[in-house]
Amino acid sequence: MVLLAAVLLEFTGSTVFYEQAETYSADNAHLARTAEQLATDVRLLSVTPKDHRTLLAGMLSTSDLRLEWRPDATVEPETAQMHRLHRQLGKQLLAYGRQGLMLHEPGQAGDVSGVLPIGDGSVLDFTSPGMMARHTVTRGLLSAAILAGCVLLAAAMLVHTLSLPLRALARVADAIGRGPQVPVLEYGPREVRHLARAMNAMQSRISRLIADRTEALAAVSHDLRTPLSRLRLRAGFLDDADVQGAIEADLDEMEAMVDSVLSYLAGESHPEPVRIIDLAALLATLVDEAADAGRNAHFIGPDHASARLRPLATKRVFANLLSNALAYAGNVVVTLARTPDGMRVMVEDDGPGIPDAELERVLTPFYRVEASRGRATGGLGLGLAIVQREVERDGGILTLENRSEGGLRVSILWPEGPTPG
Repeated sequence: MVLLAAVLLEFTGSTVFYEQAETYSADNAHLARTAEQLATDVRLLSVTPKDHRTLLAGMLSTSDLRLEWRPDATVEPETAQMHRLHRQLGKQLLAYGRQGLMLHEPGQAGDVSGVLPIGDGSVLDFTSPGMMARHTVTRGLLSAAILAGCVLLAAAMLVHTLSLPLRALARVADAIGRGPQVPVLEYGPREVRHLARAMNAMQSRISRLIADRTEALAAVSHDLRTPLSRLRLRAGFLDDADVQGAIEADLDEMEAMVDSVLSYLAGESHPEPVRIIDLAALLATLVDEAADAGRNAHFIGPDHASARLRPLATKRVFANLLSNALAYAGNVVVTLARTPDGMRVMVEDDGPGIPDAELERVLTPFYRVEASRGRATGGLGLGLAIVQREVERDGGILTLENRSEGGLRVSILWPEGPTPG
């Protein structure tokens, strides 16, 4: 668009410039031909009897110069706009020994008419069609259109070529942190190659940092199992039952934390492959298990719904959501439905919900809302972080919102892929 605008601006400017120039000047070659023809015609008419001059003037007329002989020398006054052209054409005629030129504009726009004395009192009227016409626009429109089309085509090809590596960079940047590292091909202009090289180096650094962090957390969490087991064994030999019970409760909480960390890191390091599963059956099974345990859980949806998802990861997602809802609200309703946007699952409860300011922060790992989660719950702040990670890996969209009637609504939408069976 910038190139096309530049071409159009240049064409418009040149059009205005040459149009104004041609308003006050005519083509020298045209003037020279007209002066030569007028001088020749006057010479012929001057040696021709007056009875035959009218006929001869008609015979000498052409499409570029119409002639008419008059016996009288009556001449219309010359307009101011003809002075410049008079000087140019008069100079040409003076070279042929002809003087007394008078010019005026006829009724037809762009035409020039004039009178040239023959020498015996008669005059030669002449009209040059289109001598003052402005031809710049009509002559240049086609060439300007062709030039603009060529520039637009070249600009489109150039932009497309330059945008290919940029689109690749955008895809890779969007995929960082969502799966295995995908190197960017280093091609295109020099600046784009430098950017691709920097992107690849950044991916490598991020991957190393994540790997180091994951390995450190996994090693620490795994190594904690041994001292926890020894503490549990030693607590069993205590004579004080109250102290023994308190210690074992703390150990249970610590083991739950270790299991949460290991579960989170295992899902991050070794993503599960995608398969076709019955999403409705999976949700109904989880809800039935909670109901069989005496919890207030209900499922609303079709009997079957096929979906390309990761079975264990999907089960972990909804197990976490049901567990949270039952722990903090005491009830849960799971709804599965096909919408115009895709397959949607909603997990709703009647609990206290989450403060609006915390709705985004609760999705970050190891973050807990202290107002609703105490140490007694055993939560480590990884449940919703695991849910978001697994949902995004399958191309889903996770949304948290407080219900107007009270409680929390967790909505998961898969725009593509999952379809009802």
